[in-house]
Amino acid sequence: MLTNIGIASCHAASFTYKGGPRIKSDDGNFEIGLNGRTHLDVHSLYPDQANSNYPAFGSQLLSGNDRDGFNWRRTYATLTGKIYGVNFKFENDFAVNAISPFPHSLREAWVSAKLGPGQLTLGQFKAYRGLEEITSSNEITLMERPSTSSTGIYSGRQFLTGIGYRSMIRDNLGFGINVMSLSHFGLPFEGITYGGRVVWLPIHQEGNILHLGFSVSRDTSNKNSLSARIVDVYGGREGISQSLGLAGAAFGAPHSNSQSTFSAEAAYSIGSLTLQGEYALSKLDNTHQAGGNLKNSTIQAFYVQASWFLTGENAVYRKDRGAFGKPLPSGKWGALEFAGRYDLAENSNQNLAADPCRTGTSKCQVQVITLGVNWYPYQGIRFMLNYYLTEALIGHADLGTQTQKDKLSAVSVRTQISF
Repeated sequence: MLTNIGIASCHAASFTYKGGPRIKSDDGNFEIGLNGRTHLDVHSLYPDQANSNYPAFGSQLLSGNDRDGFNWRRTYATLTGKIYGVNFKFENDFAVNAISPFPHSLREAWVSAKLGPGQLTLGQFKAYRGLEEITSSNEITLMERPSTSSTGIYSGRQFLTGIGYRSMIRDNLGFGINVMSLSHFGLPFEGITYGGRVVWLPIHQEGNILHLGFSVSRDTSNKNSLSARIVDVYGGREGISQSLGLAGAAFGAPHSNSQSTFSAEAAYSIGSLTLQGEYALSKLDNTHQAGGNLKNSTIQAFYVQASWFLTGENAVYRKDRGAFGKPLPSGKWGALEFAGRYDLAENSNQNLAADPCRTGTSKCQVQVITLGVNWYPYQGIRFMLNYYLTEALIGHADLGTQTQKDKLSAVSVRTQISF
């Protein structure tokens, strides 16, 4: 329908295929394009052995091949374009359509227009928070995002519905603000989140980029909205989920409960080496009771990450997002990248008297070391290999008893095709 309208409204149009099929009118008033991506993952998990000194938990409850095998992680079809200054994007994930039918399977679905120096967006999109969170799934360095993203701190709240405004104040300084419902299409418009992100580039040269940023957000949920909670997943996509707290879980908590989060980020890319890290501090309201009183929880999460292109390519910085992307392969055999990350998340209020994690133990912490190799043989094709060394530490259930640990390791492989 959009194609017919566009061709009828202009005298001439051109068709290109670079980066995906695209139709564009000669006067620039109409443009529409189709893109896609598919991510096929293979997983092999190596559960921890049960310890006779304490009850089995986490991966110790799995059999050897409970979660091994293939899964279609993503199969996106993306329609983007412009009609007389109004931009739009509609993106559906067919890989989850069987378990999350349309419109729940929609990822980004928005319209935007220029307002002043920036862009005003209305619809469903990612809230402006976090370096790794805002990076495209096609361009994240490792297969899974760290605990400072919707894989942890913002659990289940990646694509939300609302309004946002993003702009560059100067060539090296930008910001984004948003007010959104804690829901996505197909759910009642309940709960609310508001916040924003600021990005500064003290150094911005070819092959030499220093990125600094911070973001703040406040998510207030109710019984009909997505929950304000923190759940860390260790061992890859098919690994184990460890709850670090749920706002409003305490008996007697009010109807609406909030999560307040501050996150700082830094990255430095020089030549073929990129270093980055983030630290997030989040407060969950009314997660538990202590002494008959409602109590809040404080959760901290951070990671440090490094990646290096053996074949000499430089990471690409995408100023419109305030995030890094991946370069085109420059050599005959493509680009080869090595990467590693250390990631930790914990609820600092967990102890034998207070139990916001609902483990009945003295501690609530997850650590993940991820090692990865990426091969880009051609533009739009990537093969990824990740190895996870993980530890969930929940402390002891009684003074004098042994500290309980779950040490899961896993291997994941991804075939990624995009255009």
